[in-house]
Amino acid sequence: MSPPRWTKSIASALPDLSLRLIAALIALPFALLFVYLGGAWGALLLLILGLVAGWEFFHMMTVGGYHPARWAGLPWLTAIWLSLLRPNLMPLSFVLAIGLIGTMAISLFTRNRPADTWFSTVTGSIYLGIALGMTALLRTSAYGMWWLYFALLTAWANDTMAYFVGVFWGAHKLWPRVSPKKTWEGSIGGWVGAALMALLFAWFSPIPLRPLPALIIGVLVGVLALIGDLTISMLKRQVGVKDSGRIFPGHGGVLDRMDSLLFVVPVVYMIVATFF
Repeated sequence: MSPPRWTKSIASALPDLSLRLIAALIALPFALLFVYLGGAWGALLLLILGLVAGWEFFHMMTVGGYHPARWAGLPWLTAIWLSLLRPNLMPLSFVLAIGLIGTMAISLFTRNRPADTWFSTVTGSIYLGIALGMTALLRTSAYGMWWLYFALLTAWANDTMAYFVGVFWGAHKLWPRVSPKKTWEGSIGGWVGAALMALLFAWFSPIPLRPLPALIIGVLVGVLALIGDLTISMLKRQVGVKDSGRIFPGHGGVLDRMDSLLFVVPVVYMIVATFF
């Protein structure tokens, strides 16, 4: 008599789960410290993580043969982040225009597929610069520390519930071409987890959030976290890498850990700025 399916799932999940727990113990203190500190130190820690993620993104694109100009992309990413945080220094429109023109000019000196150099440099710089800038803006808003905890922990609840539900009950593949291991059951479990975490914030945190909007925003966070995860998975599969980096065992690089947050935090910031 063969053992139940869930016992096989536990056995197969244990090695990966151990690595995930180790990585979480390493990464979580940095995330909580950034949110708690705020101010210049928090912004500096965020920028460091963003530059590491940018380096990993440009490295992936290099492996895939796109030849981004990382020595131009990383300063541009920093300038975008700074222009959102301190628009009085230089408006975002100026920074975007200068970067777009400058990277196109730089691409003229690329002999092999210069358009790939421009596209990959622009994508990484704007993608990460905008997301990191909005993360810093969310921290400076009213109840900013709590809103950022809301975004981080709701996304974390989504990822955690999606993993466990997918391991034990996942049967129907969500999008095999992009991410073969993800299932509909895991994704729905993640959305439920995100909604429940958002509801806890509505009940027990000082942010002015009622239960029904909290549930709606929680589900939205879960969907955005999934899309953010899938987009990085899509890029990694196209360029032929398993992880963006090797900093966190079992989790890959910084970009692997930030993929869902790069979609979640900007939208949470826009919701807070519009309705709260």
